[in-house]
Amino acid sequence: MKVSETALLESGFSHADLQKIKNNVESYGGTLEEAVNDLARRFSTLLWVTGVCIVVFLLLVAFTSPIRVMAGGLAIIVGITIMSFAQPPKLSYKSWRYRKIFKG
Repeated sequence: MKVSETALLESGFSHADLQKIKNNVESYGGTLEEAVNDLARRFSTLLWVTGVCIVVFLLLVAFTSPIRVMAGGLAIIVGITIMSFAQPPKLSYKSWRYRKIFKG
């Protein structure tokens, strides 16, 4: 999959988003394609982790006491929040959507 600036702009990236990715590529090396794929993988990972956390929360609701459900739910919310802001969520989502549309 070849990533071009025009294709990214047409798929919903703004000029500011594209500039952030280009600045990152210039600072840390790599290519535009690698950066977009890495961001897309980060978003996929966030989706998987969120799904697993929801399953764990449902198990807590089904098999433990209410105080543990509240504590576990709070811990899961804090964990997902930290993980989502450890990456640029907007860029990750746009990269995931771009890769999903143009890969398939």
